Amino acid sequence: PYSMHMAGPREAIQHMILRKNHGCTHFIVGRDMAGCKSSITGEDFYGAYDAQDIAKANAVELGMQAVPSLNILYTEEKGYVTADEAKKDNLKEMKLSGTKFRKMLRAGEDIPEWFAFKSVVKVLREA
Repeated sequence: PYSMHMAGPREAIQHMILRKNHGCTHFIVGRDMAGCKSSITGEDFYGAYDAQDIAKANAVELGMQAVPSLNILYTEEKGYVTADEAKKDNLKEMKLSGTKFRKMLRAGEDIPEWFAFKSVVKVLREA
């Protein structure tokens, strides 16, 4: 019901209120939700989990359940794990940027199954 404005962690609160007004009881808060960077230094203004923290801290008052989304990634050794586990165990992350994904999609190249389900790739290619 409302688009992102990349206004930082307080935007999570605004989205929780809007969704509550639309009948939701739970709100999934992603890593770095509504994060923004300095146009000068390129540094993040807020921490990666600040939006999750502010959402959890205000959930009771807002009458909503904040559901933090874990930072999941794919590793060569163990498949899907949390970023914390990958770092702790020194696992090799498999990465594919959104830009590279779109180029591969347009070129008809094979998309790794760890990145996107075949059924999703098929739908995107037909669109």
